[in-house]
Amino acid sequence: MSDATLNAVHDAIAAHIADVNEDDPEFLTEWAFVAACAVSTNARATSYYYYDSDIPVHHAAGLLHHGINHLNNPDSSDD
Repeated sequence: MSDATLNAVHDAIAAHIADVNEDDPEFLTEWAFVAACAVSTNARATSYYYYDSDIPVHHAAGLLHHGINHLNNPDSSDD
């Protein structure tokens, strides 16, 4: 992913986080995501991509682990 695109992703996530709770502002510190893409030339194939905000692997693992926990229990606290 180009630096310009990574910066745009960062800016979009940061803007969303800032808008979520205007009464008690939060700011983005780190992010990580996984994307899945269908392969147009092979209907049975999927490509996966991982990107993060240039963070240590143990930070990324913690963020992804928290995301999995949130998927399993979406009503849980964000703390």
